[in-house]
Amino acid sequence: MDHLRSLTRTLDYALDSGEIQNLPASFRTASSSLLRRAGTTMQEIGQTSHTDSGRLDGLIDDATAELDRVEQQERAAAEATPTVHTLQGTLLTDIGRLLAELRSGHKALTS
Repeated sequence: MDHLRSLTRTLDYALDSGEIQNLPASFRTASSSLLRRAGTTMQEIGQTSHTDSGRLDGLIDDATAELDRVEQQERAAAEATPTVHTLQGTLLTDIGRLLAELRSGHKALTS
């Protein structure tokens, strides 16, 4: 929940300050996709029936691979302003921490 709160605070700030409009459209799309993937993973964990361990591993692996791709893409992109770069980094870090926590929690439950 801490990672979700951090993401929410960052997004609230970005919306309130208007900084979200300065993020490249490709980044907004990619980060939205990452959040949807993380949400799908959390939904898999939160269902009332037994969690399919293989499916959960696959969801986390796919989301992590997408995060790596987005991080690489942003590093290769044209220089952004320091504010945009900080916002992108904060969002990607929070998403990465959320995915790492989901993986860690899943491993703890299956070990």
